[in-house]
Amino acid sequence: MVKVAYVTLLGRSPWALVNTYYKLLTRGGKAEKIYVFTEERYRHNLPKVVAALSALSEAYNLHPEIETVVVPDYGFFVADERFRELFSKLEDEGYRIGLDITSGRKALVAAAIVQIKEFPVAFIVYMGLHDTEFPDRPYMMIPTHMQPIKNFLGDVSEGNQ
Repeated sequence: MVKVAYVTLLGRSPWALVNTYYKLLTRGGKAEKIYVFTEERYRHNLPKVVAALSALSEAYNLHPEIETVVVPDYGFFVADERFRELFSKLEDEGYRIGLDITSGRKALVAAAIVQIKEFPVAFIVYMGLHDTEFPDRPYMMIPTHMQPIKNFLGDVSEGNQ
């Protein structure tokens, strides 16, 4: 069994982050650890995002550790260092890394992508939203065909079992 650490990036939309995690769970995704990275300006959304990730995980009988990491606004260099440190630690602990870039802002996404290439990666996903009429709704309230998901490393169900 592959141990997966799920790293997700919180930007403007908490729903984008939560809904992507929900969609991965419906496809059999599992993570022993979850890390939520965000910039200082979105820190206020962390409590509700952590609560949502925890509730969704419990609904699937999963109990991952959830940690948060806050970097300065526009903190590309700090984010770059924090991702490298985390990915190195996870590799040493035998984890493969699953990265969700859906909600992330450019500085965090770029830093995560630049760093992850040196480490064992399970998946890198992005979930789109075809109709902006549905931005702030739970995953199950949006037609699934309006929420395509892309694993940039192949099939979204591969590597996150």
